[in-house]
Amino acid sequence: MKMKFVKNCFSGGELVEALIHHLDCGRRKAVEIGKKLARKHFIHHVFGENEFEDGNHFYRFLEHEAFIPKCHNFRGAVNDCEPKAAAAVSQRLACIMSAILETYASDDRSHLDYVGISNSEEFRRYVILVEDLQRINLLSLSYDEKLAFFLNLHNAMAIHAVIRVGDPGGMIDRRFFFAEFMYVVGGYPYSLSSIKNGILRSNQRAPYSLVKPFSSGDKRLELAFGKVNQPIHFGVWNASRGSPSIRFFTPQGIESQLRNAAREYFQRDDGMKVDLAKRIVYLPRMIKWYKSDFGQDKEILKWIINYLDASKAGLLTHLLGDGGSSVNIVYQNYDWSLNS
Repeated sequence: MKMKFVKNCFSGGELVEALIHHLDCGRRKAVEIGKKLARKHFIHHVFGENEFEDGNHFYRFLEHEAFIPKCHNFRGAVNDCEPKAAAAVSQRLACIMSAILETYASDDRSHLDYVGISNSEEFRRYVILVEDLQRINLLSLSYDEKLAFFLNLHNAMAIHAVIRVGDPGGMIDRRFFFAEFMYVVGGYPYSLSSIKNGILRSNQRAPYSLVKPFSSGDKRLELAFGKVNQPIHFGVWNASRGSPSIRFFTPQGIESQLRNAAREYFQRDDGMKVDLAKRIVYLPRMIKWYKSDFGQDKEILKWIINYLDASKAGLLTHLLGDGGSSVNIVYQNYDWSLNS
C-alpha cells in the first residue's frame, strides 16, 4: 500500500465533534452542517474522493488546498458570503470587461493598453468581482450561459495574467502563462489551459501535451462540454497579435457571435488566403495545432467556406470543384508578440 502524507487537514469525525461542541447540536445535525460546508466548497476531501462523512476520512479547508497560492482571485481568505448566482456574476464580469475594451482597446480590438487597464477603476472592480467566483455554483448555468461564462473568463484572465505576470513571450514561454496563472472557481482551480482544453474542448490534450487536462474522477469534468464546438477557437483570446481579436460574449445569440468572430478572423491576411495559380490555401497555424477539432484537410476547407466573404469563398469553391490537381494547405506563421 502506498502511503500519502497530507498537511493542514482534519478528520470528518473531528469536525463533527467541533460542531457539536461549538453549536450545541446533535451529531446528525453536525453531519448535515459538515455536508453543507463541503457542498459550498468551504472544505474538500483531501484527495477529492468523497463527499463529507462522519469518521476517519480527511478534509481540509479550501484556503489550505495546494493550488490556492497560484490562484490570483484569492487574497488571503475565502469569500465566506453566500455565493451569488452564477449567471449574475457572469453578466457582471462581461459588462466590466466590455467597458474596459471600450476605453482601452483599439477600434479593431487587436491592441490593448495594459497599463491603462491596470490603473483603471473598472479593473479594480473586476479584481474584487472575481473573488465571488471562489465558491460559485456553475452547474446552475444553461449551455449558452456556461459557454459565454468560460469564454469570457478565459479572456478576462488573460488580461489579468499579462498585468500580473507581464509579457508571456513566445510559445514555449507561454506554457507557464497558460498553465500556472489560475483562479479558484466553484471550489476548483482553473488555468487558461484547463478552461480552453478541459472545458471548452471537451477535455482534449493541448498541442504538444501528452496528458488530458482533467483525469478520471476530476469534479471539473462535470462542466466540460460534450463535444468541441469549432468556432470557440475564434472566441478564445491569448494576448498575442496572432490571436483572434478579443471580445466578450452574451449567452443570448452566442452561436451567432462565435460565427462572426470566425468570419472576422478569416478576413485577415494571417487568417486565410488563396493562391489560385499555385493551388495553395494559406490557413492559420491555429487550425494545425487543433486539427483534431476540425478534421481532415478536405473537411477543414469545406467547413471554412461557411465563414468566408464572397470573394474568398468563391476562390476556394473554385479550387475544390474545378477538377484540377489536389489543393495544398500551407499553415502560416503565428505572431506570438504581445498585442500591446
